[in-house]
Amino acid sequence: MTERPINKNYSIVVNILIFTFPIVINSLQVAGDLILFILAMMGIFISISQKLLPFTIKEIKVFSYLTFGYFLAVCLSVIFSGKVAELAHYIPRDFHFLFAPFIALALFKAEININYLLTGIKVALIILGIIVFQQYLEDVPRPSGVMNPAVFGNLAVLMFFVLIVFFEYESFKYKIFNLFSLLSGLFIIVLSGTRGAWLSFLILMGLYLYFFYKKKKKFSTRAKVFIVIFLISLLSIGSYNHQLNSRISIAFSQVSNWSSDDPAMNSVSERLTMYETALKNIEDVPFFGYGLRTSNTTLFKDDSTESGIVAARYNHLHNALLTNYYNGGIILLGALLLLLFVPLIIFLKANSQDRENPIFISGVILTLGYASFGMVNILFGDTYMNGFYVFLLAIIMLLTNKSIKA
Repeated sequence: MTERPINKNYSIVVNILIFTFPIVINSLQVAGDLILFILAMMGIFISISQKLLPFTIKEIKVFSYLTFGYFLAVCLSVIFSGKVAELAHYIPRDFHFLFAPFIALALFKAEININYLLTGIKVALIILGIIVFQQYLEDVPRPSGVMNPAVFGNLAVLMFFVLIVFFEYESFKYKIFNLFSLLSGLFIIVLSGTRGAWLSFLILMGLYLYFFYKKKKKFSTRAKVFIVIFLISLLSIGSYNHQLNSRISIAFSQVSNWSSDDPAMNSVSERLTMYETALKNIEDVPFFGYGLRTSNTTLFKDDSTESGIVAARYNHLHNALLTNYYNGGIILLGALLLLLFVPLIIFLKANSQDRENPIFISGVILTLGYASFGMVNILFGDTYMNGFYVFLLAIIMLLTNKSIKA
């Protein structure tokens, strides 16, 4: 085991950054990246001053190789794009993965208190609730703070479920604070009107209930009634929201129209057209792909139909697996799958040995949550999505390794 002397003041600084990150990432532009940059610089300083590489430290070795490997795969997709000079400016969006090993090293050298993260998420959801409500009063169609509604909804869903996982382990007074934050979180998820986020919400709710009952606890009648009422309340809030219901109804209608060869273009038909065309041409993709952000231009460059012209304007296929495969071939797709599912296997294995530890469950929620987001949208490449995953995965994997050895 690698020795890591704990400096109390250093740990306080790191925990303050951990507390602050979830508050600012959804509410202030570049503030989340600034915190990650500070952590990365701290990690680089530690690496140089102590002649210590994150790739040699057992507790963060897997995380370091996965994230750095993904960045290298992105670089390869740029090299093979044939447009290196034109596309090089996109690489900084993936710098989170380049610096991720040093972020993990900075965290490794501190004594992390998970309560700082949980409190930060609670405060974040309340602040975001206020921001979204203000935008709603200003007639913003899909209130989402400072970012794209789809990304906003996805991150809100993850923060919501991280709090739920730890809910039963908190004292009564913190449960009240937590409940208020959860209601605010549900409010902003619904009001953002992101259908993909709502789908992920239902998937993660089923996943959480699976782990909840896997604990094989005996619940009192009062506890069972509370759980049923809570779940019904959650689903009712969503089902009675006019905007969300309207968007879901429209989605079903658009799928039906696309199936009947209706040429009218809409958000659903655009996605389905991309999926269909991508799957038909999947065998023609070269080993290293066509290059970063070239999937759509490659697939639809000779398509003069309205759907082809519209699809060619995007730089992704609204599906993470297809997009990565077309952009970077087996290499980039493999790097993505490893980044998602290697940590998932670690968390599942840890959970099988200890059903009570919420850290392991939150890790499963994080990785499968991101996998569900990628079904209908791009996954990595957005700075908010990149930063949140790197930050939370580093903390959860580090605490998981610490818990397993304890």
